[in-house]
Amino acid sequence: MTEVKVSAVTPVADPETPPPSELNYAPPLAKSIPFSQIPLVDFRTFRDGTTEEKQRVADEIGRSLNEVGFFYLTNHGLPTEVLDGVFRAARNFFELPDEVKDRVASSNTTNHRGYFPIGGENVDPLHTRDIKEGFDIGFAGTSAAENREKTGLRGANQWPADIPDFQSALEQYYEHSVALGRDLCRAFALSLSLDESEFDQDIAHSESRMRLLSYPGQPGGAESERAFGAGAHADCGCLTILAQDDVGGLAVRNANGEWIAADPIEGALVCNVGDMMEQWSGGRFSSTIHRVINSSDRTRNSVALFFNPSFDVMVEGFKSLVGDKTEDPGRATAGEYLKCCYDEIRSACQLP
Repeated sequence: MTEVKVSAVTPVADPETPPPSELNYAPPLAKSIPFSQIPLVDFRTFRDGTTEEKQRVADEIGRSLNEVGFFYLTNHGLPTEVLDGVFRAARNFFELPDEVKDRVASSNTTNHRGYFPIGGENVDPLHTRDIKEGFDIGFAGTSAAENREKTGLRGANQWPADIPDFQSALEQYYEHSVALGRDLCRAFALSLSLDESEFDQDIAHSESRMRLLSYPGQPGGAESERAFGAGAHADCGCLTILAQDDVGGLAVRNANGEWIAADPIEGALVCNVGDMMEQWSGGRFSSTIHRVINSSDRTRNSVALFFNPSFDVMVEGFKSLVGDKTEDPGRATAGEYLKCCYDEIRSACQLP
């Protein structure tokens, strides 16, 4: 087991430079900033630019995560044909009859992989009922021993037998987006004045989760304040990479409590950090509250990659979504931490 504690980062030491407190450059905590728009970052020169260009991109990302917690990403490297393929696979799957989708229901598993219906997940379980359906896959293992392990969130994926090329489309997207997640974590490290490889040991064996999502239209807005596509929430893990269609509905809450639209931009992904990375950055990155309300008359489709470290990395204890409090939540592995999150949004406080 990797004994790595997810906690505040320590910048690379420079004996010629005064400590940050003397320089007075430390940014404010992100959640105190009332942003009004989502920044856009061009990632091209991070991959093939000079050292100075890489640092400039990393600094843009760092400011975005400090001031907003979200950013659009262009020139991200995900091939157009891979993006088109995964959205085509998603539409084909969600158009299947319920009885066919239920054959690969996540309730068949202990690792929450497979299909969940509308109302099967509530990300704000005390306040809203999510009007969305989804399909999850995760890291399936690279060895016979890993494939045999069925504990926690590990184990095999479920695949429907009714859609040609469905599995290959999702696996291709998963591979490309996990590679992007590793690159973004290197940018995060540079933006925090750390060595670029600071997070590599924790993400080398990334056990990420990918999700297809479908939000039916709610013309004119939600029927009630408890019926959102996805209720107000922050993500639990390290990093989220989101591809969305042109329908819109995602919004991010700023420090004034205002909801700022994260409308689709052609060719751009939406990226944000979760609770784990906020803790990892010592609070300099914000795990920002967001929600989805599909007020159009069209179905909204999106594909989310929840990029996570190895499940064996040690993290701080999980803070319950439903208000349960303990004086000492203790420590847990990333796998245990994330399983608590999935258990709660899938089973706790289901509203009528």
